[in-house]
Amino acid sequence: MRIKTFKLERLFARYAEKAKYMLSQSSCEGCTMQEVLDMADPECKKLWDNLSLGYTRPEGFRPLREAITTRYTSIRPSDILELTPEEGIFIFMNNMLDEGDEVIVMHPTLPSLYELPRALGCRVIKWPLEVTSWGWRLDVNFLAENITPKTKLLVLNIPNNPTGYIPVRTELDRILNLADRNGTWVFNEETYRGMEHDPAAAIPSLADIYHRAVVIGGLNKYGLPGTRMGWLVSKSRQIIEECAAYKDYTTLCNNAPGEVLATIAMRNAADLLQRNHKIVLENLSIAEAFFKKNRDLFQWVQPNGGATAFPRLLPPFDVTEMCEKAMEEKDLLIVGERAYGLDTNHFRVGLGRRDFAQALAVFSDIVDEVRTAEVEAKEK
Repeated sequence: MRIKTFKLERLFARYAEKAKYMLSQSSCEGCTMQEVLDMADPECKKLWDNLSLGYTRPEGFRPLREAITTRYTSIRPSDILELTPEEGIFIFMNNMLDEGDEVIVMHPTLPSLYELPRALGCRVIKWPLEVTSWGWRLDVNFLAENITPKTKLLVLNIPNNPTGYIPVRTELDRILNLADRNGTWVFNEETYRGMEHDPAAAIPSLADIYHRAVVIGGLNKYGLPGTRMGWLVSKSRQIIEECAAYKDYTTLCNNAPGEVLATIAMRNAADLLQRNHKIVLENLSIAEAFFKKNRDLFQWVQPNGGATAFPRLLPPFDVTEMCEKAMEEKDLLIVGERAYGLDTNHFRVGLGRRDFAQALAVFSDIVDEVRTAEVEAKEK
């Protein structure tokens, strides 16, 4: 299988060391090792102090899987397979899909969610998120017109990265009804579930409400992405067992320190989530004010959840040129639309870090230079 270059990750790999500032990170503020260990209960302290660095169990650490179940309403530890989130996407796609299968993928989204099906020889239909006067939306009629009994998999990313889109419950129910009517499996990358900006917008995990659902979660929003710990969830015993068997060819088992740290985090999930959600909401307020002030250059599209937004640079300016200028002149890394295979002039803004205001101040200098150049060009 030949997979196209993961442009989003290659962008960070190329520039992360050089960049002094980052405006587009999707991860939330990270925890220090000491912060995590300070939250440990007596059982976890003992586990950490006596930790063996030998092989761990392939299916995962029982205490961690038990802690993960508290984020769901009907999931058992046996419904969970621990793995690295991106690994989970890779393993599931390779187990579920065959050459010639039809897959519908909401877009924009994490590139692996559509590049892997394409690399496996599937017919990929992109279901575009659209900008409206009230924010991002998915046209459910598009799905109704394109989904058929031949559609093996519907791929979602809710809350969406990069747009922050979340459907209302009636829309979600219609989506799932269309999938069920056609016998279609639904895969949802739901890393940011629980980070809805308005609590009333919260929706349940698809694993709890749809019998053909498989979901991916992880520690990004809790501030521990560096542990590389995540989980794949499904009530299908066959899917869990087949993915566990495929994992024998990837990582085999998880890292022992990461399992204990993740267990501590998930036993304190509510507090960690509240911590990073507060940072996101504070930064969201700053971003709204900035883009409102600069509405002559940008279209701000309100996100509903998660830790990212996806504003648009207005014509005649080119977002790729802006991103290159920011990196070359200010050591500011901005992820533009090309990382998502788009040509709509959007770029990603990450709202989950404490240094967001500092990065935005550097970006403001770029914006001022762009505006000055425009004025000078008009005067000539």
